[in-house]
Order: sequence, then structure tokens, then C-alpha cells
Amino acid sequence: MIKLDNITKRYGKNQVLKDISLEIASGETVAIIGRNGCGKSTLLQIMAGCLKPDSGTLSYYGKEATGHSKVFQSYCGYLPQENPLMEQLSVRDNLKLWKTSSSQISGKLLEDFGLTDILTKPVIQLSGGMKRRLALACAYINKPPVLLLDEPTTALDFYHKEVIQRTLAEHRQKKGIVVLITHDMDEITGSDRCLLVENGVIRELNKTDISKTFLAALYKEN
Repeated sequence: MIKLDNITKRYGKNQVLKDISLEIASGETVAIIGRNGCGKSTLLQIMAGCLKPDSGTLSYYGKEATGHSKVFQSYCGYLPQENPLMEQLSVRDNLKLWKTSSSQISGKLLEDFGLTDILTKPVIQLSGGMKRRLALACAYINKPPVLLLDEPTTALDFYHKEVIQRTLAEHRQKKGIVVLITHDMDEITGSDRCLLVENGVIRELNKTDISKTFLAALYKEN
């Protein structure tokens, strides 16, 4: 279980997150939606231990995580919105950087993420979709119980998007937790819960009421 209690974050005078409290149970997939700049990525960065909240606490499976990097390393796999890869290194070497054990890289992982035939290629030579698949594999390589994913299927073709979504479904079936920021209707409706970040606070939406019309209105520029 993930538990957030009264998480706040401010950038200068702008309070991005206001007393966010949230619980996510094992086996749940939670979609986070909202306009650009509303605080979605900030929230995920705090949950991944990359950013400290100004106040509040965060725990994973009953263990206090705030200020304890080993807890984040033990429980979380994180995919940021920006490219986290080392461009000059090969696909294989990037995977090795993220892997915490000395065991061999799983052949199933390479197959699932479509990396088998490009292991020796430098990342700089890869397409945007290939880089995204590699970054996802890096987040998943240690099989953490919690996956925190910021727009995971951006730049993926239809085939690989389907493969990734099946992998995430298997993770959930094994009682793993998936928290993803997304604008994708299939990912939103396929999640167990949908949370809207707006004006620094979170409210849970009834998934049966979410439609393309709702999303269009939500993201419409003022």
C-alpha cells in the first residue's frame, strides 16, 4: 500500500500541491489526469523520491519513505516524462545501470519491451519509441512492487502500446501497484481509479462518467 498524508509543495509563491492525502492498495492501477502544469508530474516525482515535499509524509507498505532513499529504491520503479537514458551508452549498458543485482538481464524483459535486436545499439541512434520502451524496461527491470509512470506509452506504436499495457496488467495481477499520468482514454478507462489534479488538490472521478467529451473540455485552453 502507498499512503500519502498532507503532502504540500510550493514553487515560490505558487502552491502546486495542497495537503494531498491518498491511499493506493496493492493490485490497483491509478490514472492521474489534469492540465499541463497542474502538479501531476510534481506529485509523481515526490512519490518516486526525486523531489522532497515541503510538508507531509509518504509511506510504502508501512515504511516511512520521506527522507529514506533506500525505501524508494526497494519499492519503486520510476519513468519520468523526460528521457532518463544515457545517450552515448548502448541499450544493454543502460539496462545494467538500472539493474540492482548482478543476475543476467531477463530474456522475457527484452522480448516484452522489444529490445532483443537492439541491445548493442547506442541510445543516441534509437527512435523516440525505442527510447521510450527502453526507459520503461529500465523502470521495470528490478520488478519493483510499485511502478510510477509519467505518460508511459507516449511515442509508442499501436503494437508496442498493446504489449506494454499487457505487461502492466500482469504486474497488477501479481498485486503490484501502477500509478500513471496519462491523457490516453484507454489507459484511463482501463485503470481501477482515476484522479484529477486541479488547483493543487486531488479529487477522484467516477470512471463511468469519463468520456472523450469530458477530457476535451478538461484540456481545452482558457
